[in-house]
Formats: sequence, C-alpha cells, structure tokens
Amino acid sequence: MKTSKLKSILLICLSLTMLYSCDPSDQTGYLVVAPVRLDMAPVAATRTVTVRSSESWFLEQVGQEDWCTVYPDKGTPGETQITVTVTPMPDVWPRIALFSVTSVSGLEKFLEVEQTDEDGLNYFLEFYGDPNPSMFVYPRDVEPVKLLVNTNTPSWNAFVSEDAREWLTAERKDDTLFIYVADVDRPEGREGTVTASAGGSISASISFDQMGLHDFGAPTSDFTLSVPGVPDSDLAFSYVYRRARITLLYMSASWCPDCSNFLPKVKELYEEFSPHGFKIYGVFMEIEGREQEYYDYVNNNGLNDVDETTGNKIWWEFRPVFNPLEERKVNDLTRLFYGDALLTGEVNNFFPAFFFVDGGGNIRKVYVDNYVLRTDAAINSLYRNMRTYLSRQLECCGG
Repeated sequence: MKTSKLKSILLICLSLTMLYSCDPSDQTGYLVVAPVRLDMAPVAATRTVTVRSSESWFLEQVGQEDWCTVYPDKGTPGETQITVTVTPMPDVWPRIALFSVTSVSGLEKFLEVEQTDEDGLNYFLEFYGDPNPSMFVYPRDVEPVKLLVNTNTPSWNAFVSEDAREWLTAERKDDTLFIYVADVDRPEGREGTVTASAGGSISASISFDQMGLHDFGAPTSDFTLSVPGVPDSDLAFSYVYRRARITLLYMSASWCPDCSNFLPKVKELYEEFSPHGFKIYGVFMEIEGREQEYYDYVNNNGLNDVDETTGNKIWWEFRPVFNPLEERKVNDLTRLFYGDALLTGEVNNFFPAFFFVDGGGNIRKVYVDNYVLRTDAAINSLYRNMRTYLSRQLECCGG
C-alpha cells in the first residue's frame, strides 16, 4: 500500500516538473517581429527591428516602395536584428511601406514603416548669414555662389528646379553648397530655384533671376573692331559708351533694305542729340567677298564725310564685320547680343537693331523687333519712338 502511494506521489511530482519547466516554444513553432511599426522622421535614417523565429524565415515588401529598404531579408531560427533604412522625404506628404515576414511553415507577421513630416520638428536646415531668398544675377560671367549650410540633420542634398537644370548647377562640398550659373543664351531672362533639403519641409531655397541679354540694366559685352587693312583702326565699344551719356549700338548691313530705308532717320537722331551727350557705334554685318559693295554703300551715303572746318567726321564711328554668307547673321559678334537665339529660331531677324546703353555699358532700351521699314508710316513711327526716348533720357529737345 505504501509502495503504491509512493509511486503515485512520484508520478504527480514528475508531471508538475514537466509542466513548469517546459517552454511552449519548444513544443510549437513561433514567429515574433518587434516592433511591428516604425514611425520615422522625414530625414534619412536607420532603425533596427528584431525577428525571433523557431524556423527559417524570409521578408518581402508589399508593393514597390524603393525609399525604404530592409537588410537582411531572410534569417535562420533564433533572434535576428534587421536594419530598416529610409531616404529623405521628397515633399511633405506622408508615405508608408509594408513588409511581410513569413516562416517556412507559413507563419506570417507584418512590419509597417511610416514616414511623416510631423516627426521633423526637432530638425532644422538654414543658410548662414540669412541671404536674400531671391538673387538677381548678370547674363554672363557669374561667379559661383557659395552658401554655408547650418543643420542638425544627418545628411542633406541639393537639387535644382526642373525648368532650370540646363543653366543652374548645385553641388554639395562638405557643409557648403556651391551654385554655378551658366551664361544666358537668349535675349530674355530666366528663373530657377536651388533647394538644400534634408527631407520633407526641412529645407532652404534660393531663387535665381538671371537677366536676359536685352533686359533693362543688363551689362553689354565689350568688343573691339577695326577697319580691315587700316592700321590703328581698332575701336572698342567701351571707348565710345564711356564718353557718352547714351550710346546707340546700331547694327545694320548694306544688303538690308530696311536698314537703308531707316539710315536717314539715324542721321537725324545723331544731328539732334549728339550735342547733348549722344554717340553711336555702328556695326555693319557684311558678306565676305562683297567688301567693295560695303565701301561703296558707306561712301554713297556720306558716312565717311569730313567737316572741312574741323577735319572731324560728320557722322558717327562704325566698323564692318565680314563673314561668309551663311554666317552673316549668326557669328561671334551677334552671339554677344542674342546668344543662340538666332540659331534656335527664337529670333528670326534682327536687322536693323538698336541697343541704347548708358555710360557703364548697361542696357537701357532695345529696339530689335522684326522691323519692316518699307513705308513712310513705319519709318516715322519708329523714329518718333526713338526720338521721344532720347529726349527724355537726355532731358532736352522738347521730348
């Protein structure tokens, strides 16, 4: 009897020992992901997630969200640390990535990663010195703009607005943003924006407004021309405009009928306004091989006439530029004032053309429409417009 009771007691004790010492995970398969959700700031960041499994497992993304990656994407039984990496948010809109973690026996858990702009409140990004958010730059020879970036974010990048990527370049070097501005290639100006961003709304932007070649206040390029075969005939454009209150760069050609029709009116402007600080630099865009036609033209129109009393030229200084026929409109000189607009067809014709510049060589007024000066009405209309402009600028002559 005593032996039977002893066996019963031993059996009960053994059962209790097995009950309390047995881990349920040793008896059934399990898969744990912790945490199951990550809330990420808008900046580039990494976080870790733990996967515990009784068997091998693999991870797959639900959808195609390449801004969020996980490594490794598979594991063996036991505990594995996986790294979740997110790129900076391109804008302020929240985004979610979902991953499925599946064991070989079919157990499945999910990991959700959400990135929002709200979590960026503890970050900042700014330019040192608080520069003007809008910068006006010249058409040519713009020095690189250097901006020092102050931020507590782990990383940042710079990008240019899509419409300005052909002429604006942004490059990060350590904590400095370098911005390069290409020469303008057209009469009109252009705008673009450069942004330094760490993600979401954590950013700083600078807008660039580049003057066009014909914009008011844009500096003109200096050039020097000479009379072929005539020693010491070099004449710089700057030599003329620095000695005048207003200078007209008059671009013409002997083969251009509209130019010939308007030439007498140019003479009238010069006669009236030259005593008041008005000068003209004439450029005749001529055709190579037809030099004599040019010389006959200027002589027949009296442009080489000299005052017998003073020995000075009656009219203004001018120089010819001889180019092959196909380059008579598009050449090194015309590119100074039109960029590539004559090549692209943005400007189809520009003779005659009139650029009024001040004593610093800066554009004040341009007349570069596709003028058809074949009637007295058209000729007089353009003349009156120019005369009114000059009389107001020079404060004379009943304008």
